[in-house]
Formats: sequence, C-alpha cells, structure tokens
Amino acid sequence: MNGFLTGTLLLAIATSLPELTATISAALIDNPDIAVGNGLGSMLFNLFVLFLFDLHFRRRKLFLQVSKQHLYSGTISLILTIVAIIALGINHSYTILNISIPSLLIIAIYGVGMYLTSKQDVPNESDTKTGKDESLSQAKLRFLLFASIILVAGSVLSLSGDALASATGISATFIGSILIAAATSLPDAVSVYVALKLGNPNLAVGTILGSNLFNIIVVAISDIVYFNGSVWQDTANSIMIIAIIGLILTGISMIIIARKHTRSLATYFLPSLLVILCYGATIGYLVFS
Repeated sequence: MNGFLTGTLLLAIATSLPELTATISAALIDNPDIAVGNGLGSMLFNLFVLFLFDLHFRRRKLFLQVSKQHLYSGTISLILTIVAIIALGINHSYTILNISIPSLLIIAIYGVGMYLTSKQDVPNESDTKTGKDESLSQAKLRFLLFASIILVAGSVLSLSGDALASATGISATFIGSILIAAATSLPDAVSVYVALKLGNPNLAVGTILGSNLFNIIVVAISDIVYFNGSVWQDTANSIMIIAIIGLILTGISMIIIARKHTRSLATYFLPSLLVILCYGATIGYLVFS
C-alpha cells in the first residue's frame, strides 16, 4: 500500500480510535457537548498539528510533494462537514431506529466515499527506509497491539472530562472541543511528525484527512447510543462555530495540497501559518465566550 491509502484507510482509523471511544462514552453518559465537541474539535486539532509540523519542516517543502489524490478525501471531508453543520442547525430531525437522518446520511456518504477512495489508481511509492526490517506478520501484530491500547485509553477521557466540567464549571464544549479533542488526537500528531520526519508527506496528509473523516463518522455512530433525541441538536451554539471553522480549515488545506509550486519559503509557509492562527483564534473564542 502507498502512503495515500495507508494513511487514509488504515493509519487514520487506528489513530482515531480514542475519538471513537471518547465520543461514544460521552453519548452514553448524556453529554452531547463532549461527544460532538470531541469529534469536531479533533478535526481542528489534527489540521493544526499537520501544518504546525509543516512549519517545522518548512525548508524541505514537503507538502509540494503531496499527491493530488488527497483532494478526493478532502472533498469528502468538506461534504461531511457541511452535513454536520446542517445537522447542528436544524431544529428537528426525524429518526430511524433512534438514529437521526443526518447521522444516517453521514454514514452513507462516508461508506461510499471510502469505497471510491480505495479504488483510486495511485502509483506505489518507493519504500521508506526506517533502519529496521520488519516482516508483514510482525507489522500486523504491532499494529493491532498498539491500536488496542489506544482504543482502551480513549474511553477514560470522556469520563474524566465530564467530571472536570461538573467540578470546575468549565463548559463541556471547551473541554470536549479543545482538551479532550487534543488528548485523543495525540496519536495522530505523533504519526504525522514521524511520517514527515521520514519524508513521507502523503502518509501524513492521508492520516489527518482520513482521521477527520472518521472523526465525523464517530459522532454519527454516537447518535445510535444517545437515547435523549439527536446528539447533534442537544449541543451548545458554540459547537456550530467549531464546525464552520473546521469547514474553512479543510478548504484551506485543499488549496495547500492543490498548489504545484511556490517561489519562496515565505509564500510556502504562509497558508500553514494561517491555519495555526485560526486554531488559536478558535481557542480564544471558546475561552471568552
């Protein structure tokens, strides 16, 4: 598998397992702000760390080497984010088997999108040398082992975040969208750093865009276990801002991926700097709102 498919379909889901368990746990304990905030807030944090590390490795201009195939997953992410914004904005949502129509639509779009993505004809890349030979069976075992550890750890965060919100009075939106989202996205951050350090920007970008797709789908999945209505509609108004900023940052990311060249180092890192500043502004908004 090349970096595009490995990042988008495999590594993205594995590193997003904390979001899955944390979001579902938040829905089970009737805290929709943490459930939806974690899923959408993780999108922002993922893009933040992707372009933060791009600034770190800016002299290598790694993102000029990124495959344009990532525009497919970026487009799917934009569509899912738009559906999420609509789900947050409507006043009433019909359900089927306790699942709201927007959640069913998100699951359907994700399934079709991932199927089409897996069918993309992307040329294989040259092997990345890590200085360590590892058989396929060993790689599978290590992958499953660490994915399991990540899965178990994620469920603790929602319980801790809910207790923190109750004890301190800090809004569950801030805790879910910023604190828990950042904590559950740390596996993505580490994966991106290692991928860029190894000179594999396709793996890094695929991991982030694939994770963002999965982060939206986990909110839809949490809607299944939320029995007080629609998880989308029982959230604070500030969650809508998180979704809109996620849409904007995803659009900026697609522009960065689509560019073919840049004349100077300054023009190369300015879009990445814009993403970082937007994330900082979002934190400021949630703190003072």
